[in-house]
Amino acid sequence: MVRLKNRYICFELQPQTQVDGPDSLERAATSQRSSESFSIKGIHGFVREQVKLNFGDSGAGLVLSGLQVKYFSSQTRMGIMRVPRDHCQMVSASLALATQVSKRPCTIRVRHVSGTIKKCQRAAIRTDRELIVAWHLRQQSLARAGAATATGDHVLQTMLKESESQISALEI
Repeated sequence: MVRLKNRYICFELQPQTQVDGPDSLERAATSQRSSESFSIKGIHGFVREQVKLNFGDSGAGLVLSGLQVKYFSSQTRMGIMRVPRDHCQMVSASLALATQVSKRPCTIRVRHVSGTIKKCQRAAIRTDRELIVAWHLRQQSLARAGAATATGDHVLQTMLKESESQISALEI
């Protein structure tokens, strides 16, 4: 009997927003709200459609037998999916070629590809930390400019712990 080998892809959804003009803060807030509507089921369907679009029915048939979205955070827009090892590049290429998700313009950046979920979890935690700290710094600079209320360091610590515990709780 042959063991099925998988790869784990850590990816990030990056919404395309224009940051020019006076209402750039409103657009950024809208993109944040729209990313909250993504779910694991929605991401799975999106990947299925992207593979089918780029590689046809045969490509979709090869990939979909082992495709599973293990984790997705609407807060940081980070996710981890399991794909068959032989077709990992097909899925990565489909993600890179995506220009919109649910009719919203965005790109998907593949952050890490690994043979074990543990290594992918570490990469996701590291990336989540970077994103959360960058968000916190951006909130502080907006608060100094008077455009938003300041968030305390306890919020930062809570978000970091919450993110790490969610990613670490994945089935190994």
